[in-house]
Amino acid sequence: MRISVVTPSFRQARFLERTLTSVLGQGWPDLEHLVVDGGSDDGSVDIIKRYADRLAWWTSEADRGQSHAINKGLQRATGDIVGWLNSDDTLAPHALSRIAEVFERHPEVQLVYGNVCLIDADDRLLRRLVAIPTCFSELQRFNRNLWSQPGTFWRRSLHTRLGWLDEVLHCTMDCDWWSRVARSEPIRHLPAHVANLRVYGETKSSTQGERFSAEHRLLDQRYGGAEPRWWRRRLFMLQRIGRIVRRPANLAYRLGWNQA
Repeated sequence: MRISVVTPSFRQARFLERTLTSVLGQGWPDLEHLVVDGGSDDGSVDIIKRYADRLAWWTSEADRGQSHAINKGLQRATGDIVGWLNSDDTLAPHALSRIAEVFERHPEVQLVYGNVCLIDADDRLLRRLVAIPTCFSELQRFNRNLWSQPGTFWRRSLHTRLGWLDEVLHCTMDCDWWSRVARSEPIRHLPAHVANLRVYGETKSSTQGERFSAEHRLLDQRYGGAEPRWWRRRLFMLQRIGRIVRRPANLAYRLGWNQA
């Protein structure tokens, strides 16, 4: 089973090498890693060149934003399973083998998402994000950001049926893609540590709050939402607490027992 990982990047020399080594060090025998740099001038290209012989493809040129860069990589990917990993995030050890095992055991499943840790700029653990099994209606009613993007992979054949990322969206293209997939396809949660999401002052989530809100309002129009957003958040927290307590694997992850 070939797995393709697309890494979009722009001026992330500070973190890029850690991202590359986390993917290339997975030990997965049929890995295809594609790096799509947006024309960085901060030394990123020099870092990419050091790993070029282990990459399936890379480019450094101006693009129309992150969604466009990811689509460029996805459209060149040849893997049975695909996903993207931003150039400041990392994969957890053995993540790809765990993801592949789910797809092999469950041929009907089209998208798999795992648990993710929040880390700081120096790779220190800040918090564990516990994902839960869910469905399209829950994503729309409670929270479209129910799981974290770095821990998500899907079958490449989905793009034949559902198209590519919406390049109009620059902050919520992942939530839009989850919604499109969950609306018509089987998805599955993997209760294991799959990836690390880096949190620091310059991230989009830290600096573009208004744009996130505007794009979520657009997604409300596309997919609907049963309750006002403030009430959805409260309902979601009650639902999440209940599921974490009821599911031993998630409770173990919350307490840090299954991080190997």
